[in-house]
Amino acid sequence: MRRKDKEAEQARKREQTKQELKRTIATKEQIPDIIIACEDEASAPTYFKALIGQLRESRKITPDSFVIAKHTNTHPTGILEDLKKHRCKFSGKSYKDFKHKWIVIDRDKEHVNGGGHSPEDFNSALAQAKSLKVDVAYSNDAFELWYLLHFNPRETAILRDELLTQVIEKLQARNESKFGQLDKDTIKQAVFTKLIFDELQALQETAIKNAERLMASYEVAHNPENDNPSTTVHVLVKLLNSLWIE
Repeated sequence: MRRKDKEAEQARKREQTKQELKRTIATKEQIPDIIIACEDEASAPTYFKALIGQLRESRKITPDSFVIAKHTNTHPTGILEDLKKHRCKFSGKSYKDFKHKWIVIDRDKEHVNGGGHSPEDFNSALAQAKSLKVDVAYSNDAFELWYLLHFNPRETAILRDELLTQVIEKLQARNESKFGQLDKDTIKQAVFTKLIFDELQALQETAIKNAERLMASYEVAHNPENDNPSTTVHVLVKLLNSLWIE
């Protein structure tokens, strides 16, 4: 090879290497970077994992770029503590290292026979999250409100038990063979959550619109602790959907 040709070939290879490096950097910048701590151990984590499942399959995310924090608490301020204490196994990343930081909590008004969350704990979680720049996907009264909004709007108050009853009835009416064994206990199981996700995926846009209209109805006077029904789960869902575009 003549000297001039050799120099041209070397220049071509340098340019190729430069372009490959640019693509690598761009790919890394496009990898979604989000950590979520959930109030329950199975249903909400399973739902969000299903939502980004195709991103995993396409390798657009890595084990340390989409993280569900280790679950140890079941009350709102405890969920925030789960987020703060989480450390990624391989990279050692903390919640502060993520671009998107979320907790998923329910208002779950205190029950006469025990259980549920105090207004003080719920409000404290919201206030602390805001100070830490952590976003909150909350539901008043429960996460299953998000399921219900796939079927119809809801503007009147509804507590957890009635909410679960309505969601179960609607799912069974839609697909009896798939949801015949669904009840207030099994609806929280991962296997049924995945079935629910698959069944409702085609109705997701309807749910988002219903949630947006519901939240808009409160205008500036919205009080997350007191306003039943209300939810911001759709905001997190829209974010996860947008990761396809980033």
